[in-house]
Amino acid sequence: MRMDMNGIYQKDNKFEGEESLYYVLAGNGGSSRLSKNEKYHIITCSAVAIYDINADCVVKKIKIMTWPISNQEYEAQNENSEYFNRFKDGVIYKVLGRLQYSTFGELAFLYVKEVLEENVSGTKLDKKQEKYLAPIVLEDDVLGKLVLEKSEGLFEGTYHFLGNDITIYIEVEWSSKATWKKPLTVARDFVEHIVSRDEAFREYIAADEALYDAALECLEDYEDECEIHFSTPEEFANALKGRMKYIFVNQNGSYTIGYDDGYVFGGHEIDVDVDSKGKMVCADMR
Repeated sequence: MRMDMNGIYQKDNKFEGEESLYYVLAGNGGSSRLSKNEKYHIITCSAVAIYDINADCVVKKIKIMTWPISNQEYEAQNENSEYFNRFKDGVIYKVLGRLQYSTFGELAFLYVKEVLEENVSGTKLDKKQEKYLAPIVLEDDVLGKLVLEKSEGLFEGTYHFLGNDITIYIEVEWSSKATWKKPLTVARDFVEHIVSRDEAFREYIAADEALYDAALECLEDYEDECEIHFSTPEEFANALKGRMKYIFVNQNGSYTIGYDDGYVFGGHEIDVDVDSKGKMVCADMR
């Protein structure tokens, strides 16, 4: 016999009023825990805003949605935390639910019994959604203007060097500024020492025997199409000067530098991977 999860959950908790219709603007982040009676698991998800459709007003102070799932569902979904996929960050939903009290006797949750619609528009939460999803603009003294598109989780900017605009990508969790510090620090340090770093990266690429030999072979086969020419590792390193295209900094401080290959490899990039300690670990054509 299938367990009436919602019925049991409502018996186990205290609510205000009856079931009602709500619009919710889902946020980022959530949690899961086993219920006290160990009959089911409780899932929570943050909400940027909740709107009571019947009362025609925003629900103040409550910023958490919650619902139960069976222990079997939890075990099946736990490896990839699939239970968090019920709500997507920045999306407005129409749900059937009830306002729920916490164990401290305060209204703290919106219990979601059923999701009725997804990607709802034309609601009183549209302006909050627009503001929530708006890009974050950061004016940095070293890196210049950086724009973070929340849906991508990347700051993006440009830095002019040796006649080229180098694209800067910095990976962060936009809702957690604690994740910004390390990659931004690495990016600033790179730009402040870009002349010496660029020289070291080009020399590192040219010193990779397998990569250099492959480049020579391609140069011989497609000499007319190639934009750069060389016959020694030193000349190869010099030929890459001014061809840096981007830096991609990961949250952990590791990063990748990409160079235009001068069409030696048919228009691919030559990348150098640097670990979180600043050590070059790999050069490759990608």
